[in-house]
Amino acid sequence: MNVNLHLSGELEAFVNELVKRGIAANRTDAIRLAIIKYYEDQLRMKKMVHEEPLEKSAIESHWNNPSDEKASKFYTRRYLNEKA
Repeated sequence: MNVNLHLSGELEAFVNELVKRGIAANRTDAIRLAIIKYYEDQLRMKKMVHEEPLEKSAIESHWNNPSDEKASKFYTRRYLNEKA
């Protein structure tokens, strides 16, 4: 598959840096490596979600935490000058 891709700014500088440092042989290779890295990260995240499901009690304890609510009210009052 062939793709024409225009990069500028920080992305272009990043790709050129990968080539300059010898991590990639050329710009095409640098982009290919970045796509592979992104793909592997997505697979790893998908695998983690399926392997380590959160139990309902863990989710409830996170969202129904009175101390978090108290802290939230404190910071809202102190830094946003709002009534909580």
